[in-house]
Amino acid sequence: MDEFVFEVFITAVVRVRAETEADARQAVTSSAIAAPSAAEISLANQANFIEGKQGSITDVDFSIDGNSIKLLEEAWTSL
Repeated sequence: MDEFVFEVFITAVVRVRAETEADARQAVTSSAIAAPSAAEISLANQANFIEGKQGSITDVDFSIDGNSIKLLEEAWTSL
């Protein structure tokens, strides 16, 4: 089988609880969005096989453009 590599642009909405917006942004860029583990990829491939899909995912990497992070809504302060 041949291997194909695709670049896919994904938009994620990440909710973060933090004291400040700066702290929340730092949390998002540090570890909130991580590549799936080998076990998660295997489960996805099994599900795809059951659905009749013939391709299998071998690896997934994510990178975050820190300049693309935008605040969608102001945080709610707990009482």
